[in-house]
Amino acid sequence: MNKNRALYFLGTSLLSLVYGSGYINAQSTEYAVISINPEETYQTVEGFGASLAFYENWLTAHPNKNEIYDAIFGELSLDILRVRNAYNYDPGMVGRVSEFAQAAENSLGKPIAILSTSWGPPGYLKSNNDRKNGGTLKYSMGENGVEFDYAGFAGWWSKSLDEYNAHGIYPTYISIQNEPDWAASWETCLLQPAEKVDAADTIAGYNKALDAVYDTVMKREIRPKFLGPETVGIGYNAVENYVNALEISKLYGIAHHLYHGVDENDPYSTTDMSKVGNFHPEIPHFQSEYSLGDWFSLAGLMYKSFHDEKVVAYLYWDLIWDGGGLVSLDFPWDQSQWTDPQKGYTKSREFYVFKQFSAFIHPGWKQIGSSMTGTNGRALAFCNSGRDSAVLVVINRSSTDSISIHASFSGYSIYESLVFRTSESENCEYQGGLSDSIFVLTPRSVATVEMKITEIIAGIGSGNSALVSDGIICKSLYPNPFSQSAILQFHLKEHQQIWLTILDSQGRIIRKSRLGDYTTGDHTLVIDRAGIPDGIYFYRLENSQGRSGIGKFILQ
Repeated sequence: MNKNRALYFLGTSLLSLVYGSGYINAQSTEYAVISINPEETYQTVEGFGASLAFYENWLTAHPNKNEIYDAIFGELSLDILRVRNAYNYDPGMVGRVSEFAQAAENSLGKPIAILSTSWGPPGYLKSNNDRKNGGTLKYSMGENGVEFDYAGFAGWWSKSLDEYNAHGIYPTYISIQNEPDWAASWETCLLQPAEKVDAADTIAGYNKALDAVYDTVMKREIRPKFLGPETVGIGYNAVENYVNALEISKLYGIAHHLYHGVDENDPYSTTDMSKVGNFHPEIPHFQSEYSLGDWFSLAGLMYKSFHDEKVVAYLYWDLIWDGGGLVSLDFPWDQSQWTDPQKGYTKSREFYVFKQFSAFIHPGWKQIGSSMTGTNGRALAFCNSGRDSAVLVVINRSSTDSISIHASFSGYSIYESLVFRTSESENCEYQGGLSDSIFVLTPRSVATVEMKITEIIAGIGSGNSALVSDGIICKSLYPNPFSQSAILQFHLKEHQQIWLTILDSQGRIIRKSRLGDYTTGDHTLVIDRAGIPDGIYFYRLENSQGRSGIGKFILQ
């Protein structure tokens, strides 16, 4: 987390999320609780991505391309870049992909994972002698009937990897054919789940094409992972039909698009995501292309993909486009046509919704258990492997009602937090941190809570009800973190004697002092560091019965 961002303190595991103006106004408000359980783990995230496929030359020619690269790679913290395998029919493509890969590494400080997908092989490998307009793999009549040129297709793939490697590109993933169940005027190549040869159709089989490419690629020293079948959508049992026909051990991940099987106008209504998620759940699932719907439906589709299907990666379709995409590019060769006369590009609202996920959730993180009461909210939670960082993404689906949200993080306490929100009028904007007051998630908004967490140690965490008194309520500590002193506000429900105990992160007592008699009501006291080193500490306000109010602070 950036040090110049505000840090906020949270003294118990019951939190309130700051989403807005800090008070409940006259509009209708729903109250909800989010329960987060880091012991309940699901899939391991591989990342977030998008395609630079078509309009690639617009980007490389753009006079402000370095700014754009920093936006699409750095600001989004993109993990996976999907590109077209155009070997042997677009000789400039490999150079553009090389530029993209280098730009991504410059922005991210590390290499980006490349997914190379074939929209279709060159015309000489196609039945219609045209890389566009449908067709299937070229075939001939042999002794055993129709024979498709799977070997030629595999050889083309192998040579494309040779060209990539010669330019320093080693794809992490490859997909042998984009949307094998779809024919269009652009580059396509029809492949049925298995060969179909009858009076009406002569179409090659995806399963045999995969066998040929896989067997060829596995002979290489550096081997990419195979994703497939990248069907148009998840409806009509499309994914199941293709995968059931092939040898599943040859796929690292099941990949698909979402152009059917979901309703972008009501993404929460689909049941196909759960169905596909339950199909070979032992294999990672990738949503590798989609962009229909508006910014708010994108949030719902990403939620459903992670929650229902348990995808490990979500890829948007058009990272850049003319008049669309996460970043809309103006015509690079004529500045007089630019919508933005200075930049020549525009970040869409979808850019910022995607950022609510991609900029905060990282490869290697796991989705963890989360449940939310109420009707309008939806929540996802993720945690890193070290269990010291976590992210909560919350969506308010209501167009009229706000949601006042409390989150309970089982077994852990949060000592730093940052909240960002996208709405009709906000673009992933910083909202502050978590507070012990009641705050509101506004209608039709998406919020991300970035958290630093620490495990509650037995005997000092709030989980032991024998140590926590309803009679002592620690309300706030400010500032926190602090370097010299901070003011603790607390409330007593009855007259009593109070002691202050300070403990280190291992539960060892650093200081214990009697504060004296306090009457019923609100009080303040100063906590002075007085020689205590930098670090994370717990405090307890205790009475003579051993009951206590508990909190945490950071010295720096």
